[in-house]
Amino acid sequence: MLSLFLNPWTFLAGAALIGAPIVIHLINRIRFRRVQWAAMEFLLKAQKRMRRRKILEQLLLLLLRCLIVFLVGLLLGRFLGCNSGQGKETRATTHLVILDDSPSMADVWRDEGAQTDAFAVGKRLIHEKLMRAAGEAATAQTFQVMRASELGKPFPAKPEDAKVNAAAIEAMEGHLAQFQVSTVRRSLRDALDAAKAHMATVPAGEAKVIHVLSDLRNVDWAEDGQAVNDKLTELKDGGATVHLIDVAPPARKPDRKSPPFTDNVAIVEVKPRNRVVAANQQTELEVRLKNYGSTDLKEVRVEFYVNGEMRRDISLVVPSLPANQERVATCQATFTQVGTREKPLDRFNLVTAVLAVPEPGGLAIDNVRHAVVEVRPKLQVLVVDGRVDKRDKQDGDSFYLRRLFIDSFGGIEWVTTELPKLDGLDLRPFTTVYLLNVPTLSPGAVTNLEQFVSNGGGVGVFLGPDVKPDEYTARMYKGGAGFFPVPLPAKFTDELKPEQKTARELAFGKRVILRDPANRQHPALSAIYTNERGGTAKDSEVERYFLFTNIDFYWPVARRGGWREDKLVRELYCMPNEKPIAEFEERARNLVIEVKKRYNEPKFEKARKYLDPLLRQIQETPAQVGIPLSVLARYLDQLLCDQINDGDESEPVLRDFWSQPELAEVRPQATALRDEAKFGDPLYIVKEFGRGRVAVMTTDAGGTHSPGNKQWTDWPSGKGSPGWVVVVSEMQKYLSGGGAEGNLALGDRFFAEFEATRYKPFAARHLLTADVAKAEGGRALLTLKPLTDQVLDQPANPPDAAPDAPRRPLQLAYTDARVPGAYLFSLTRLKGDKDPPGTPAEQPDYAAVAFNVDAMREGDLRRANTDDLAQWTNKAPIHNTEDLSWLDDFKQKPSDMSSRRWLYFLLLLVLIAEQAWAVRMSYHTKPEDLEALAPSAAAAFQPRSTPLPTEAAADEPVGAGA
Repeated sequence: MLSLFLNPWTFLAGAALIGAPIVIHLINRIRFRRVQWAAMEFLLKAQKRMRRRKILEQLLLLLLRCLIVFLVGLLLGRFLGCNSGQGKETRATTHLVILDDSPSMADVWRDEGAQTDAFAVGKRLIHEKLMRAAGEAATAQTFQVMRASELGKPFPAKPEDAKVNAAAIEAMEGHLAQFQVSTVRRSLRDALDAAKAHMATVPAGEAKVIHVLSDLRNVDWAEDGQAVNDKLTELKDGGATVHLIDVAPPARKPDRKSPPFTDNVAIVEVKPRNRVVAANQQTELEVRLKNYGSTDLKEVRVEFYVNGEMRRDISLVVPSLPANQERVATCQATFTQVGTREKPLDRFNLVTAVLAVPEPGGLAIDNVRHAVVEVRPKLQVLVVDGRVDKRDKQDGDSFYLRRLFIDSFGGIEWVTTELPKLDGLDLRPFTTVYLLNVPTLSPGAVTNLEQFVSNGGGVGVFLGPDVKPDEYTARMYKGGAGFFPVPLPAKFTDELKPEQKTARELAFGKRVILRDPANRQHPALSAIYTNERGGTAKDSEVERYFLFTNIDFYWPVARRGGWREDKLVRELYCMPNEKPIAEFEERARNLVIEVKKRYNEPKFEKARKYLDPLLRQIQETPAQVGIPLSVLARYLDQLLCDQINDGDESEPVLRDFWSQPELAEVRPQATALRDEAKFGDPLYIVKEFGRGRVAVMTTDAGGTHSPGNKQWTDWPSGKGSPGWVVVVSEMQKYLSGGGAEGNLALGDRFFAEFEATRYKPFAARHLLTADVAKAEGGRALLTLKPLTDQVLDQPANPPDAAPDAPRRPLQLAYTDARVPGAYLFSLTRLKGDKDPPGTPAEQPDYAAVAFNVDAMREGDLRRANTDDLAQWTNKAPIHNTEDLSWLDDFKQKPSDMSSRRWLYFLLLLVLIAEQAWAVRMSYHTKPEDLEALAPSAAAAFQPRSTPLPTEAAADEPVGAGA
């Protein structure tokens, strides 16, 4: 009972005083004495008739006076109400604020003429609203803040220093003032994990409240919505209350489910074609832009700085950047700065791309992006020739490749070695290694090459007649675990018969075929199929030379097995199928029958105009003698129209025809027949292995072989050689382009391994960055800042490892990147047992990686839909920055009836009623009332018309006769 009052003893005193009016009333009734008065006897009758009414009126007055005392006691006792404790917290409370400081919180807008951002709003909300509301609570409150970028560092660090008071609010304001938006993106899932761990230390019996101040962007919830929901459920089950506060502009409105957002344009990637380039040689820079806004943009220009200096010879313009779409553009660049003995880190050139005209709103941090390129005086290419005796001879394996690299490529240093030396040779100085008709590799050489490719190197393999397929498959393919992409068959192809060669000449079809139209975008081929506008061409001028290429011998890799499912392996080119066309006659006839069963419906009338002649050709062609299979493949291509785009009027009609549900069962049949008729065995296959790349040609590089000095292919030397030159040139660029960590975001993990016996277990670190925001006169501030050295991890061998097993490699794992730029690692390599004489005992080795803001996620400023949030937040309340009425509950301060206006109004009304009733009862009875109740008594008060009796008459006895 007493728990219903904030001042229970005051209420008890008031309750006791309720009896005061009653006591006063009783005292007033007994304080007079009775006097007999004969003249009043005649009023007894009137008194008896009026007594009940008077008692009721007196009791009503008494009740009003008691009610006044009761209401005053209720007011002073501060009555909480019968259900006032519902939804209120009377326990001591621990507050934890998760302040999102990811880059998107820098979204800028103007508030009352002043520029502000979501992060500044969140900071003000903490010390101006949240803490002050907690400070008004009647119970003990502690308040700590954790920024999303520093989840393990709450402020204040100790709970005993986090009690809410005026000094704590001032300290929090000063603490938050020193921070700006971070460059690191952290998931809300991680933040809630940290909150859960923090709340686990709260003493039992205390309330736990978590406030998440964020911009609630759609991309965050689309990726982690279910995980966040699970974390919120765990916190709720643990007794914590979570408040989500949207601080993004403009304030989220209850009646608008999809809040407006700021348009933004971001450079999401800058990628050099090659991680290592030769000085003064052109290389390609690829830039990917995305328009996250709702307005199409025109003429978006990107400028470049190299080592802090604006390069006016390097720039690109994207003609059109539609809303919510991205575009890729490329440009050519050359680099001149190389490392020296005094400044070895100068080998790393910092490339900085920046939007020439920043967007009016949105984020500034994603308008700049860095990449790093290692520049060497020359690129060393290592060649292992299977036939050393024919090296540099025209009938050898390396003649045409060497001529291409020396004559056509600038900046290439051609280095040869013998196969036995490959075991212990230091491959770090080389960008690529070529194996030309190499019979086999020793286990040591395989290990050396695997490590080379894993660390970013490239290996190109041209097969030949000397290759031992079983050893390639066992040692290099390893069931898909090795660096070689495919298993080899038992033998290479037989020599073509004269009639097969004749049929090939008559066919006049391409003898090198793109295996999949999507391969035009593959890094090994994209430059071949890029048109002058930077888009993907449907065909290439290079392919016309494929008409004149002859490949007579090759290793026929079967399209079956695990390599077909390996996403890291890609078949780029294949040869045409040169089987006899008669083998396909029955299947072609069955396909025609199945199509005709379905194409008679009226809606296919327009398609039948084009289908009938094609179906007739498909049915009749296989029956003709001497017709190459490529003719049937061409008709099937025209029938399906899924791999051609020649602009013929039939193409859209036939594509629509095959998209109909009636053809769902026939289309796979037609596609399988076309693919088998069109595509022969694989010719050019690539694989990504670790951070490096491998390319394999199933034929040789152009030599002649015994017996009979037969040539496997004339592609490098015949009429089709221009096509070979372009394809192999792009292969070299592709192989030397590995090793770069793709698009690492600040806070991501960079990981590399180094041979434990060949490296010292520490690395010196440097940060190379350019601040283009402070650029003056075309020059930005370039800084090379030394960082603390890093000790490499040295994992122990497994317990079941043999005593003489090699040590596990040293591990370099770096996750502390916080400033955009290039991070450089300097290591020390030790001399090995197999190193040639004269090798220094210690040599420097380097690694570099660029870190940038996560523009792919942070650049997308679209805000989460309110209904979608309701599904992922487990009913956690979502607030905005305008409606702060919820802070009244957050104060955790019990509200009593003294704060209710109606109580004061009621007390006023009772006072008025008591006074009015008391005034009414204070008057004597009116004559008219007396006449109605006691006529005889009223007559006594009537005025007389005869003179009053004299004093003598009055003394006469009553009833005396005349």
